[in-house]
Amino acid sequence: MALVCSLICHADNISTEDKVKAAYLYNFAKFIKWPGPTFIHEKSPLLIGVMGDDSFADKLGPLTSRTVRNRPFEIKKLKTSKQAQTCHMVYINTSSSAELSNILEQLKARPIITVGDNNKFAAQGGIIQFIKIRDRLRFIINLDAAKINQVQIDAQLLSLATELLETKE
Repeated sequence: MALVCSLICHADNISTEDKVKAAYLYNFAKFIKWPGPTFIHEKSPLLIGVMGDDSFADKLGPLTSRTVRNRPFEIKKLKTSKQAQTCHMVYINTSSSAELSNILEQLKARPIITVGDNNKFAAQGGIIQFIKIRDRLRFIINLDAAKINQVQIDAQLLSLATELLETKE
């Protein structure tokens, strides 16, 4: 993950934390498999939506020059969860637990990776939650939410997670 940070580090006006988040989003896409009919064709763009923080969407601009599996990135600023339903990955920045629950419910059972940094994001049904540990950005993965959203997360990415949330059956 740290290697990719350099792809975005040339943009001096972006905070270090935002650079790391952008690098993570890029890398997450490399280790996620969406169900077959998710993309219209082989080179359809991978759509990353940003809800709640337009400035973060602007900071993801350098990703649009990158590709993952021959798919270019496209960044969308989102105002509603309905708009988010067309995305493959959605970064949700909200401090309201009620609003977060509503957004996650609207995106549930759709092939969308939800990412956020609200302290209850994964527990509320988000797939990937950013957390800070000793001033370093890490992440938690909610395997149950990924299964519900029909996305597969590669074992390499799972091994890098600080914590995996999964209901034991």
